[in-house]
Amino acid sequence: MGDLIAVLATLLPSAAADPCLVVEGLDVQRQIAYARADPAALDAVYAEGSAAGTADRQVLTEYRDRGITVRGARLERRSCERLADDRVRSVERLGAAVAVLPDATQRDLPRDNWNERDVTLVVEEGRWRIRDVRERR
Repeated sequence: MGDLIAVLATLLPSAAADPCLVVEGLDVQRQIAYARADPAALDAVYAEGSAAGTADRQVLTEYRDRGITVRGARLERRSCERLADDRVRSVERLGAAVAVLPDATQRDLPRDNWNERDVTLVVEEGRWRIRDVRERR
């Protein structure tokens, strides 16, 4: 139920939407795009011209072209702090994920370290999307 609520929050382009919940909903949509090997599905996640979106599409396109899908790929979030109506600071890492090869062989993907990022959101075409992701050092 939590995932559904988070995804629905991405469709509420109002300042009343909790940006941490919006980011969580966008993460769910990203996970689905990887599970389906569907780079076009990332258009619902990232704003047009987003560098993070471009990089994510490139990785997913390479996976798709090699016949690979990804199960899991959910971001684990240790914390999320609202910085503004459209910006959060998130400490997150890639959770357990498995690459499924064309022959159905499964390979665990390496676990990520915790990363602190500032995520800026924007409303495009009536829904929230990620405009920018900046690593904090």
